[in-house]
Amino acid sequence: QEDKLDRAFVKQHSVADNADRKLQQYWFHNMKKIMREIDNHTGCIPFRRLDFLDLGCCPGGFSSYILTKNRKARGIGVSLPVEEGGHESMLENEFQPRFDLYFADITSFQLGPSTIDHERFWSLPTPISSGRFDLVIVDGHQLRTQVSEYAAPWDIDRLLISQIIIALQTVRPGGTIIIKLTHPESIMTAKVLFLLESLSKRLSTYKPRTMHTKRGSFYAVARGLGKESDRLPEVLHALKELWVEMTFGGEEGKGRFLLWGDLDFAVTTEELHRAYLDRLIELGRGVWDAQAQALHAWFKKKGVMC
Repeated sequence: QEDKLDRAFVKQHSVADNADRKLQQYWFHNMKKIMREIDNHTGCIPFRRLDFLDLGCCPGGFSSYILTKNRKARGIGVSLPVEEGGHESMLENEFQPRFDLYFADITSFQLGPSTIDHERFWSLPTPISSGRFDLVIVDGHQLRTQVSEYAAPWDIDRLLISQIIIALQTVRPGGTIIIKLTHPESIMTAKVLFLLESLSKRLSTYKPRTMHTKRGSFYAVARGLGKESDRLPEVLHALKELWVEMTFGGEEGKGRFLLWGDLDFAVTTEELHRAYLDRLIELGRGVWDAQAQALHAWFKKKGVMC
């Protein structure tokens, strides 16, 4: 039975890594459905003028939903170049005048406290660095197909921290961040949730039913950023110092994974257990329930359980 499950997951990875245009269209349309689900659950996409930033945007389903619903919306997207293993953009032609797309590796932007003199790093495009976005979407994830001269196993963590830095320094006061995370029960995710809640007026979580229901992924929606806290500059500085350590630290000076203690500036693990556990259960319950139901149905389908 374990072999059967292993083969199923290997097949899923193989299909995803070799996605043809038909499969990418499938993802594109499902991402539109996912954003509709998130919006229906949280009301995060208004009809008033909306400037948004979509990190890890391609094939473009999230942006397409927003631009369809809100004719006053204008967006900027960042996505890994296709030649480096990224997805193609499938955003409809009718929305192109209201959307600017930058192809770049998000982990290659200058995100430290000061400029680093290295050919690997580039400044954020001015429309992003000088922007004040009503909404920032953090949905970039490490692709197994990525090709990079500087690729490292810990880029999965560097990508998360890079996106959080960009989101926090470009969202306008009172704005919204939508971020994809995994496993609310993990220490690292719990600390990110605590951090977002400490900086925002309202935090909620949602696990879409359209796809990836069997996985531990979910979305956190932080609204009213900066309204309830003046800690944002302090937090940003700490995150930027962490970005440098994750890029140039480690035993060989080539970077390292994220460690539990790295986010102690937000909350220590002891404080998390003592003061945030009940709230974490509240945030995670809907995610766990949805995943459990999906896994139960899948196990029955695969003949793993009756």
